Amino acid sequence: MSIRQWKAAVVQSEPVWFDKEATLEKTKNFILEAAANGAALIAFPEVWIPGYPNFVWTGNFNENQPLVQKYMKNSITAYGPEIVSLRKMAKANNIFVGIGFSERENSSLYLAQMLISNEGEVLLHRRKLKPTHVERTIYGEATGDSLINVVETKLGRIGMLNCWEHLQPLLKFNTYAQGEQVHIACWPYDSGLAWSQLASKMHALEGGTFVLSTNQITTEDGFKLNTEGQTSPLGNYQNGIGGGRSVIYGPNGLPLTEPTNELFDGLIYANIDLDSIINPKMTADPIGHYSRPDLMRLLIDDRPKSTVFKVSEEATSLHQKPIPLTNTHKTFAEIIASESL
Repeated sequence: MSIRQWKAAVVQSEPVWFDKEATLEKTKNFILEAAANGAALIAFPEVWIPGYPNFVWTGNFNENQPLVQKYMKNSITAYGPEIVSLRKMAKANNIFVGIGFSERENSSLYLAQMLISNEGEVLLHRRKLKPTHVERTIYGEATGDSLINVVETKLGRIGMLNCWEHLQPLLKFNTYAQGEQVHIACWPYDSGLAWSQLASKMHALEGGTFVLSTNQITTEDGFKLNTEGQTSPLGNYQNGIGGGRSVIYGPNGLPLTEPTNELFDGLIYANIDLDSIINPKMTADPIGHYSRPDLMRLLIDDRPKSTVFKVSEEATSLHQKPIPLTNTHKTFAEIIASESL
């Protein structure tokens, strides 16, 4: 049974930089706080665990090597104890959790997002399609299954994108076309240009969706940790102190929350009413009555890809047909059963 009215919480906070255990504890505390305040869903920023690697923008390759090694060691798998513990927290507190994390698969990292239900199930697991600019010195790219980024839940159809994916028109259109009603916009931080707010506002206005825009902050101590070993950190204009501009937008593009101080560290709440989507959609539905599919259409390839493809008869089904990320997770019941063995 769907719930039409509910409360959302978005995080504006500083992670415990490049410390997965400490950031995980902070994550759990936020989940407890949000649930105690009646939130049905909580949204965390891009690569919240173990924090966004700001150092890639401010230092050079040689300077950053120790930070990169530390970052890789504190990145997590999508199937390890950290995610399992978050799934348990979601179920125990009857809350949906949208989380961004640096996903480690073998020796590669990905900017990953996951939506966990209030029953502890993984509803959505995707990766950023194209890391932005110097992010590509650390992170790999996703395959087609990460185009499937909207999922049906009892809170409505919830979608997710990372950071500058909100500046890719075709990717946004693909998201709208999946019938998105509530969008989780995961950002690392915001600059003085407030582009996270501008892009999130536009997503709400174009798509006629609620947008939960969440980002990290950087304190003076945090900036020191992000530039450790760098002789002359560059890019301070976008990686300096502050950066917190988390906000929740309604489907008409208007903010539902009050502005906060850039260094505010905590949760921001707003009430979601899915019925209020009707009026904006009556005016402009970009994938319905306000579209021209006879003139313009989007072609996508949402198949997962594998680096190994076996053509022999003995090939496993995994290699013959790669499985979408979301479908690779055990159910909550399977996790509990395996722990009891």
